[in-house]
Amino acid sequence: MKKNVILLCIILLTGYSTNLFGQKDRKLSNGASINLVIGIPSSNYGTTSDNNVDSKYQLSSIWGIQWGNRWYFKPKEKYGIGLMVNWIDITAGVKSGKESGYDWARSVADVSFIEVGPVGTYVLTKDIALDAYYNLRPTSFASIMVMTPSSGKDEIYTYAGLGLTHALGAAFRYKALNIGMEYVMGSIESDGTYTGSSSDKTLISQKNVANTFRIKIGAKF
Repeated sequence: MKKNVILLCIILLTGYSTNLFGQKDRKLSNGASINLVIGIPSSNYGTTSDNNVDSKYQLSSIWGIQWGNRWYFKPKEKYGIGLMVNWIDITAGVKSGKESGYDWARSVADVSFIEVGPVGTYVLTKDIALDAYYNLRPTSFASIMVMTPSSGKDEIYTYAGLGLTHALGAAFRYKALNIGMEYVMGSIESDGTYTGSSSDKTLISQKNVANTFRIKIGAKF
């Protein structure tokens, strides 16, 4: 059901972008953008780089949305250099399962505000343009593991922190339609918090990996 709803949203967004906004030349114009984000996280996403995470705990995908603007500085006929600012970029993923005697659920969230960096655009035809960009991403990052025993209190392991990550990306644009891919990289220093039945358990801070390959489908207005 979830996959069908997501597929329907992509189809509607594609049709909305190419038809309703097809009359204006948007290749090198200033404007806003909105994108659906589909991410494939690294195997140790949300934990330390040296942690060999079992495949059953690895997140298979993350989903989210990104909204931003761009401004070009005196673009030429065929190319332009500008500033890209993504005001908000939210992605999250969840996975759950069962072990002998307990259930578990793992979630990781990446919330970035005011991502900023240069963007370059090259015009191929009257309707098609290619983008390449870099973003510096002020990021709030959280990873949560909940263990629910068959009897007793939930045990919750939370790591959260603030830091900087980076994104390198490229996109293909046809009229208003935008289809792109990017790689987000970096690690966030995260403080650990434990909630549960063990009163003497404490978690030390650690650097959690935020590396993700992401596909973006949306529109530039």
